[in-house]
Amino acid sequence: MTCLKDGFSRAVHWGKLLLLIGVGMLTSSAAMAQQATAADSAIDVARQWLSLADANQAARMWEQSNALMKAQSDQKSWITYIDSMHSQFGPAPDSRFWQALEHQVDHPSLPRGEFASVTFVSGYAKARAWEKVALVWQGERWVPVGYQYGPLETLGK
Repeated sequence: MTCLKDGFSRAVHWGKLLLLIGVGMLTSSAAMAQQATAADSAIDVARQWLSLADANQAARMWEQSNALMKAQSDQKSWITYIDSMHSQFGPAPDSRFWQALEHQVDHPSLPRGEFASVTFVSGYAKARAWEKVALVWQGERWVPVGYQYGPLETLGK
């Protein structure tokens, strides 16, 4: 009888362990799905915002940006910045692929909050370029907060 009781106890123990592993995997899968959704959302917002530059709507880009960016650059300076990018590389690119996504929460060199940056490789008429859109999580959505660009050969330098 003791042998049967021990076997049953072990089976219950292993059943509980397997249940915990299963729950952990489901929780992990749900967290990974949330992260994937947030990443897709950040990439989509960055791509949509860059489409305004492609359509020569730099003023709308500035209007849709976060207050942090607006504090660093007035609208006229922003339009000049985007115009200089078009002068250097050409009008709207014929291709744009996202290459990297970085994510930071409460980074010491940034204001408190959640930030992401999406790096694209874009094929403009005059040259290939990298473009990086910085985003901040605000009001349950990503909001553009900055933009940098350069010749592709300078990416990572």
